[in-house]
Amino acid sequence: MEKAKVEALCNGNHKAFEDIFILYFRRVKVFIGGIIKSDVDAEELAQDVFIKLWLNREQIDVNKSINAYLYAIARNATFNYLKHKNVEQSYLSGYKQNEDVDTPEEIYFAREIKLLIEMTVTQMPVQRRRIYSLSRDKGISNEDIANQLNISKKTVENQLSLAVKEIRKVVSLFFLLYF
Repeated sequence: MEKAKVEALCNGNHKAFEDIFILYFRRVKVFIGGIIKSDVDAEELAQDVFIKLWLNREQIDVNKSINAYLYAIARNATFNYLKHKNVEQSYLSGYKQNEDVDTPEEIYFAREIKLLIEMTVTQMPVQRRRIYSLSRDKGISNEDIANQLNISKKTVENQLSLAVKEIRKVVSLFFLLYF
């Protein structure tokens, strides 16, 4: 039955994609979340995995396990996420952990990225900006933010997810335009 679903997916069948999504999404999200330790980011990455699955559906080998294929995409997406997160943190911290002297270009990039992030955050809706600030700047947990603002934890997670998406898009555009 799995092979038939995969074949239908390869042929562009939306119902087959939906069935595979429903069957594997939670598993992929839990797998990613176990590595990166962030439910919000894990959900985004899991969504990206299924976007890649749909976009590359014609290259899927129907004789191989869709499970293994999804986990390979998830593993690669997770490693890329961690690599980018590490680079972002290095730039935002203003210095490298290996204590090398920063070049003027690295200092410039760090300042530009920090400024882009600050500008993006200031343009967010008030509640999203407040939630992001409490989470990222003050290090308050999602549950504590929800209690403090008298909103649900899910609302906090959704707003953080939207904030991170906005920031990621701006930083990605910066790198695309600059490099």
